[in-house]
Amino acid sequence: MKKKLISVLLSTALVFSMVGCGQAENETNSTKETNTAGADSAQTEQAQAAGGAEDSLYAADAVLKLWGSQDDQEYLKEAISMFKEEYPEAAGWTIDTAVISSADAKDEVLKDPTAAADVFEFASDQLAALVDAGTLYRITNDRAAVEADNIENAVAAACIGEDLYGYPSTSNSYFMYYDKSMYTEEEIKSLDTMLAKDLGGATNFAMDLDNGWYMASFFFGAGCTLFGENGQDPTECSFNNEKGILAGNYILGLTQNPKVGNYDDTLLLSGFADRTLGATISGTWNAAAIEESLGEDFGVATFPTVTYGDGSIVQPSPIVNFNIYGVNAQTQYPLEAMLLANYLTSEKIQQLRFAERNSTPVNKNLVANKELLAASPAVATLAAQTELASTVQSSIPQIANFWSPMEAFGQDCIAGAVSEDNMQDVLDVLVQSILATIG
Repeated sequence: MKKKLISVLLSTALVFSMVGCGQAENETNSTKETNTAGADSAQTEQAQAAGGAEDSLYAADAVLKLWGSQDDQEYLKEAISMFKEEYPEAAGWTIDTAVISSADAKDEVLKDPTAAADVFEFASDQLAALVDAGTLYRITNDRAAVEADNIENAVAAACIGEDLYGYPSTSNSYFMYYDKSMYTEEEIKSLDTMLAKDLGGATNFAMDLDNGWYMASFFFGAGCTLFGENGQDPTECSFNNEKGILAGNYILGLTQNPKVGNYDDTLLLSGFADRTLGATISGTWNAAAIEESLGEDFGVATFPTVTYGDGSIVQPSPIVNFNIYGVNAQTQYPLEAMLLANYLTSEKIQQLRFAERNSTPVNKNLVANKELLAASPAVATLAAQTELASTVQSSIPQIANFWSPMEAFGQDCIAGAVSEDNMQDVLDVLVQSILATIG
């Protein structure tokens, strides 16, 4: 029987590993300390009540509620069955599942934390709001293993400052799809090489050029930061520095290039279906449809490099989100909830989720297992992209100010209202809008 060493919960002075978690403190620390003091105390009291005997650390009749998306219900039932087989002490636990997606988790939890699930999956950009509201346990059970087993960006996405607030599960970002009949494997390494090619009337490349989620990759690749190095400083954005101007000018060039299309999902799927599109940037959600259209010509690759106006070759850094399993601070069974959440994000279950849901793992062993991931080229490419170059989406409330100004910037570039001559002024306004005081 596999056991977890949880004696760390009995210690009053935990030594936390810094791998993956940022070291910068921020304005939420005092709130976090207040919200988690009771959580740590509850964990210690539960463990002490067990008298130190490992087999009695967990309640024999724990009742846990687990939230997951509609599409995940079948795999979750299988995972729960595997969990109870591996942990006989959980055989008598009642684990009920309910349908709440990771995208909706924050709103549902904040409605009434006492009625929310003990364990729930949420998108990483919801982390700060959940922590500020005091609804998440600070993770102490097997923290070192969580940090050692999962890729650094995934762990960072579950952290606020030095504290870990969840167990990373999957990743979500974007990469390139291309038509192998139009490009070679050597050509798709450079976007400039791709754009120089004559495809006989087909659009060489397309992406959503007025969507900040995609456009930010050019700024991040240049070395610009949004809300500081750790994404936690609401007063900082360097998109208007010298590197930002280079990125802005490159985006402007794309919008004015007749070989480039401003395509949303509907247009890019249509482009591949009628073979009028050479390549695009998108995520795993479009993999099946694109593969069906391209057949043997279906190609996937990490984001190609770009060459900026100063001659520098830049690897764009796409925004990446992660799904994270969190433990409700209101749970009556913190140790049991952490054990379940940890198991649901273990290497074994991440592999099960990949097999059944085509989800992208964040476990280091799975990410490195090329033979395993070969079953899904899109997932394999996303995993490679996340490790090659990616920037974790900030979860602080200020991120709400990012999307509309970036959309306006893209639209102004497309409309010709932006030029290299006024790029500095335009980016200054962009940054002012992003950093404007919220409400």
